[in-house]
Amino acid sequence: MAVDSAEAIRVAAERLDALAAELDRRGFSARVLVTGEKLRMWVQNRTFSQVSDTVYAAPAEDGSWWLWWSWADQLAPIDDVESAAVKIAYVLTPA
Repeated sequence: MAVDSAEAIRVAAERLDALAAELDRRGFSARVLVTGEKLRMWVQNRTFSQVSDTVYAAPAEDGSWWLWWSWADQLAPIDDVESAAVKIAYVLTPA
């Protein structure tokens, strides 16, 4: 997906919506926020409401789209919603 493509942003927003739905099934609240070309999702553990984070959707240096942690580490490719949900649930669930 090209960085400046409206289609790329639309598709990435759809992937975030799919991730939000998957996280909902796993017991998390998720809210997708799209501001221009900035795509992010706020995620909160419903059981432990003080545990939350923001996930971003943005292209990597090679142009491929990824989901990113708030600390700028790659989380998962934008199309790998299942893997992203597993990782987010693991990180946002206290031991």
